[in-house]
Amino acid sequence: MKGKGISQGGFLAMVLSVLGVVLYVTLFATVLTAMEAVRAYANISTFVALSTVVGIAPTVLLLAGIFAGGAGYYKGYKSVAAQGGDPGGLLRMVLGVLVIILFVTLFGTILTAMYTLYSNASAGNYTAFQTVVSIAPTILFLSGIFAGGATAVGGYKARKKGRSFIR
Repeated sequence: MKGKGISQGGFLAMVLSVLGVVLYVTLFATVLTAMEAVRAYANISTFVALSTVVGIAPTVLLLAGIFAGGAGYYKGYKSVAAQGGDPGGLLRMVLGVLVIILFVTLFGTILTAMYTLYSNASAGNYTAFQTVVSIAPTILFLSGIFAGGATAVGGYKARKKGRSFIR
C-alpha cells in the first residue's frame, strides 16, 4: 500500500519529532555549559554586543528547538492526514495513543533535564531563561498530550468519513 502520507514518512516524522524534543531538552545542559564558557571569557567586552547576544541565546535556542519539534510533528501529521478517509485513519488512531504513551513515558526525562537547567547556578545569567524553563515543561506536557489526542481524533474522523462513504 503506497499512501501519500506513508510514502512521505509522515508517521516517522511524528515519532521522531517527539523523540527529538526529548533528546534536545536532555542535551541542552551541554549547550548551556558552552554558553557559560563564552559568557565567562575574560575579554568578552572587547566584542561589540557579544555579551548581550550570549545572554539571550540560550532562551532563543531552547524555544527554537522545542518549536522545531512541534513543527516537525505538525508537518508529519499533515502529511498523514492528507490521505483523507482511508484505512490510514485506524493507523492514526493507534499512533495518537502511542504518541501519548511515548510522550508521557519520556516526559520524566524532559522534566529532569528542565530542572537541571533551572537549578543550574549559571542559568540566572541569561535573559528570561529561568522563566522560560519554569514554564516550558507545562506547555510541553499539554502540547504532547494534545498532539497525541488530536492525532487519534483525526484518525477517528478519517475512519468515520471512510465508513460513511462505503455505506
